[in-house]
Amino acid sequence: MAAAWFLNDSFAFIATREVPTGETLWGRRIWYFAHVALAIPVLLIAPMQFAASLRGRWPSLHRALGRVYLAASLLAGLFALHLGRTIAAQETQVPLTLFAAVWIGFVLVAWQAARRRRFDLHRAFFIRATAIALSFVWVRMMAAADGGLLGFIENAELRAATRGWLSFVLPLLAVELWLSWWPAAKPLFAPRRV
Repeated sequence: MAAAWFLNDSFAFIATREVPTGETLWGRRIWYFAHVALAIPVLLIAPMQFAASLRGRWPSLHRALGRVYLAASLLAGLFALHLGRTIAAQETQVPLTLFAAVWIGFVLVAWQAARRRRFDLHRAFFIRATAIALSFVWVRMMAAADGGLLGFIENAELRAATRGWLSFVLPLLAVELWLSWWPAAKPLFAPRRV
């Protein structure tokens, strides 16, 4: 539902956005439109790819959807790289550009892992790639709840920069906690056998 809201909000933003002086109608807007349009298959396919029943019953469909996810993610990530690098709000240029690059990297590692039949790594990096893809949703949700969430930060630019970094770092921390840190630490908290 959050992804559907993000897509609707993004298309509304594109349609109603004033074109800044010196920018053509299709300059930045076409990049943003392409990025959001490519997010549709990414956000729709990701939940299906996690379904064990789909992978087990229809492996060819799983692979075909994976290829669409790969292509859409790589293209959306490239558009996001450009958008992050050229965004007028300089305080968000670094986090947006960085997490676009990390997203592309995770997608490529997941793809290579599948090609080499390392399905444990494929799954882990697909989860990471999806978490990063959803970062673009989280940043918009955080912006919508800005006053309540980060209202204690008075400076608007600092609040935007904090929101950008949080939307990137928090999903990564949650995924790493689930995939790596907790499995590694869990035995340390198990009762000792005598």
